[in-house]
Amino acid sequence: MLKRIADGRTDLVYDLIEYGYPVDSKDDHGVSVIKWCAYYGDVSAIRYLLKKGEELSSIGKNFDLNGAAFHGHWQLCQFLIENGADPNHPLSENGETPLHSASSKAHLPAQNLVMEVLLANGAEPNAKTKKNEESGSFMRDVRTRAETPLHRAAAFGGPGAIRMLIDAGAELEARDMNGDSPLGWASWHKRPAYILKMLLFGDQSIHPLAVEKSVEQEALGWEAMDVNLLGKPHV
Repeated sequence: MLKRIADGRTDLVYDLIEYGYPVDSKDDHGVSVIKWCAYYGDVSAIRYLLKKGEELSSIGKNFDLNGAAFHGHWQLCQFLIENGADPNHPLSENGETPLHSASSKAHLPAQNLVMEVLLANGAEPNAKTKKNEESGSFMRDVRTRAETPLHRAAAFGGPGAIRMLIDAGAELEARDMNGDSPLGWASWHKRPAYILKMLLFGDQSIHPLAVEKSVEQEALGWEAMDVNLLGKPHV
């Protein structure tokens, strides 16, 4: 049964406890049941375990709010904050806050909801990571660059996430350890012109036609430069 819970059947937690297993049961890899429930975002199962004597601290430091944010579990994020998790708690190894974790994936609706919960509870949009420390928010061999959540959202997020951060006070001219702004990150990641437009500051500009074309081309799944290289027939 523990293996099935680890594979996503967190509803079986109720049966597990009824069969007499301790609330802090662990699988063969030493991962506790409550951690698996958090991994899958099952707030109901977590509440049940707490009622039976488990503790939120078993999930990890700050109840692993960063993990809940990274996986897009807005309900769990809200529950953890309601129970004392700090939305501005940085990871000791690299300084990533929950808002950094929520800004680390390609734009997904769930991440926007997580960001909404975090910002509503006082998450700092201008918090910076440490310099040159390994990050677990990406696949492998990635180090932090003293970036803000807006830097990451500029690279990976959608317009909703970017707008939320800006409206919350995120600085457009914030610089990472290399002197790059969120606009620079968006440019490095070849984001469409309508995203770049949202991040403009100072005398930076984007041609209106480039913005219009980028919206059309993204809807078709095309990269702007790829389209331009096709040329234009005169017929």
